[in-house]
Amino acid sequence: MNILSRFILLCATMLGLCCSIAIGFRFYVEETHSIETEFTQDIDDKAQALEQEILLNIEVLHALKGVFISSEYVSRAEFSQVAKSFLMRHSDIQALEWVPKVLDNQRGEFEAQQRRFSPDFEFTERASDGSLISASQRAYYYPVYYLEPHTGNEKALGFDLASSRARNEALALATDLGMPIASEGVNLVQAKNQKGLLIFLPVYQGEPTTLSKRRQRLQGFILGVYRISDMFDSAIKRTSAQGLYYILEDITDDEHQALYSNFGGNGSLGLHQGASEIVYQKPLTPFAGRRWQIHAMPSKGYIAERRTAFPYLVGAFGVLASFALAIYVFFIMRHTHMVDTQVQERTRELNLAKKKLEALSMTDSLTRIGNRRYFDDAFQREWSLAIRNKTRLALLMIDIDNFKSYNDTYGHLAGDQCLKEVAQAIAETLHRPGDVVARYGGEEFVVLLPYTRDCLSPAQRCCSNVEALYIPHTGSSTRPYVTVSVGVTSIIPTEYDNMIKFASVADMALYKAKENGRNQVFIDAEEIKPKAELVV
Repeated sequence: MNILSRFILLCATMLGLCCSIAIGFRFYVEETHSIETEFTQDIDDKAQALEQEILLNIEVLHALKGVFISSEYVSRAEFSQVAKSFLMRHSDIQALEWVPKVLDNQRGEFEAQQRRFSPDFEFTERASDGSLISASQRAYYYPVYYLEPHTGNEKALGFDLASSRARNEALALATDLGMPIASEGVNLVQAKNQKGLLIFLPVYQGEPTTLSKRRQRLQGFILGVYRISDMFDSAIKRTSAQGLYYILEDITDDEHQALYSNFGGNGSLGLHQGASEIVYQKPLTPFAGRRWQIHAMPSKGYIAERRTAFPYLVGAFGVLASFALAIYVFFIMRHTHMVDTQVQERTRELNLAKKKLEALSMTDSLTRIGNRRYFDDAFQREWSLAIRNKTRLALLMIDIDNFKSYNDTYGHLAGDQCLKEVAQAIAETLHRPGDVVARYGGEEFVVLLPYTRDCLSPAQRCCSNVEALYIPHTGSSTRPYVTVSVGVTSIIPTEYDNMIKFASVADMALYKAKENGRNQVFIDAEEIKPKAELVV
């Protein structure tokens, strides 16, 4: 064999080896993609299970809140009985607590009443050295008054949550929003090496719909203390995939907080030490004012179970295995396409179901207009747009005059029909696609008008359109038919303005409209036109 033949043979051999390695590497990449697709689906399933577990735990707080709403006084024994029934079914709950709002002049009475069961009971706070001391005098207290289970949580009984700045701010936010608010991850003394989560759910007298009423009628809070690790493990048990590494993070603030990890040692360090090139971050649906995400990576065993030796065999056998390789490519590609198609179809079905569910959850079942949740989302969105675009945003608070008298006179079925007709009349007043109308609560409605300079005319049309219905109302002190009062405010918001305070201005304007005789529009004149008259 001459030099040229040797050279050609060497070149052909090298070309065959290169082709074999290239084809083998191509299979390796496709197989990795298939593993990654299955891995992300497994993580999505686990994230969904965790979201469901969180919602179930929050529902426990709502159920316990119902006990306080349905009874004028809930005794310690009643609270203990109901709380124990929930704790038996939810093993990841560390404690359920009742935290009343206690004014300073009520402190002695509350402490004396609880000492019948706990002789050493008093309101406490934590000193600088970490020890518990008697709570300092302040205008009001939020003490842990009822607690279940008592064993293992004795030190928490009587602890004044108002003594902690962070928790006091969380309580104030929950009070103003009327919704559950969760804390950041906290270290549980009773559960070593495990993070905990506190969720505060406000309890009011009645069902206040405005900021001022919620603050006035606050009775206290249902507090749930949850073991994050147990909650995560409880959710993971409902899924089948194994051999996955997780870090559960709180990403609400700029600095991410690790809440749970099944890595050995430091969770974040373990993630970088892993041999897998597949890393996946899955944000969870926001809940109770917090945003969590799962940072996940498959273990070597997870990948090994799904990795085949075929890409390596292709490299070893070379050109002789080309035909078999082509057949395998066909099947592996078809398999990948089928997996991708199934994933896309499932995703499309889930998205359709989610959109239908969101549409139902955003609509008031009686009036068929937007509900409170729909308004809250739209308010947050339009507020951010107005800040970014430096445009004016108007807010109308509308209330049916003497509606309680209407229900007393004509009955609740007629009252429901009245609400439907009034809601329709208000909705027909608005002509722009971006305008938002929603039922705010009870007989109260709210209208949000972005990019609006003249908010007086829509408010007056709302009054006149409702009057034009001529719905009889003999019990009204204003007209012999149904009328409404409207409070109006407007603002070009900046990042320094507060949307909650902005809404309270409209609420106060509505109060002034009613105070001035109802069936009229009251404008927050300073925000709209400096020389405008207050009452129109």
